[in-house]
Amino acid sequence: MIYRLFFVSINFFLLLLFTGCLPDQPDHIEPGIFFDNLGEAGISPKPLIPENFPNLGNAVTGFTPLGVYAHKNVQWALFDLPSNYSVKTTLQHSSNLNLHIFSKTEVPDELTNSLKSLSPQIGYEQLGIFAYPLGICLVLSVFITLERIFSLRRGVTFPRKVEKALLRGEFPDKKWKRGSSAERIVHVAVKEQASDETVTAYARLEIAAMERGMFLLDVIIAGAPLIGLLGTVTGLVQVFSQLPTGGNVDHSLFSQGISLALLTTMAGLAITLPTIFFNSYLQRVLDKRAASLDWLTARLIDATERKKPPADVIR
Repeated sequence: MIYRLFFVSINFFLLLLFTGCLPDQPDHIEPGIFFDNLGEAGISPKPLIPENFPNLGNAVTGFTPLGVYAHKNVQWALFDLPSNYSVKTTLQHSSNLNLHIFSKTEVPDELTNSLKSLSPQIGYEQLGIFAYPLGICLVLSVFITLERIFSLRRGVTFPRKVEKALLRGEFPDKKWKRGSSAERIVHVAVKEQASDETVTAYARLEIAAMERGMFLLDVIIAGAPLIGLLGTVTGLVQVFSQLPTGGNVDHSLFSQGISLALLTTMAGLAITLPTIFFNSYLQRVLDKRAASLDWLTARLIDATERKKPPADVIR
């Protein structure tokens, strides 16, 4: 099941990569963030009645304003328009993505600066193509951790009833089945009367089965930070490649590059750190379960050796 999930995830990522399917960059700013930004700058626009200012209220055909406000004796209307909307108006106009300010006179610089300084809220879309490998790392890490915690619980590896019976020198019991690693080893040693080497080899197989999928956690621990670092380098290259030798800088591309550079590193580390913790915990559990099965194997070999007749009796 673990290996199947791993290969399905890899194939899914390769499919998205070769088809060029990338998460869309966020292109929407909440109007409330704009007003919060105005408040932080000490600007308190006064709400007006839109019906009293028909030119501002009808600045964009087919859309109604979010409100009409006054600041420094300048009346202006705020619209929330589609990001790709082409604005055609005779009014003074200032915009940032979906938010647009219209005024009969020049829009105050403090309003324009507050609007231009806004950027969309941080989301996974800003990770770009790196959202997919990092997402795969996250899914695999969570799935393997939960699956191994469930599979390594004491009841399916070394039940207490087996431990108590071994301490009393009683094995196997009629109530025992083959639902745990310890019971299966006892079955091979007692019911099938296997040799000491066979019992030891079978015990190692059970221990190897308990380690199934753990190597993927090691891969995630090593790979997720490297994916984040690759995203950082990609974002910085994107930023510096957009710096013009002269003229205005495209702030949207600049902010996207910086977001990609920082978010991929943050996401890679956010996946790696919990994975390191759970990997260490699972390794400790594995060591304890392996030691218990080694002890069980030694007890079985000792018991079968005691039951063997002396060599002179055989002769």
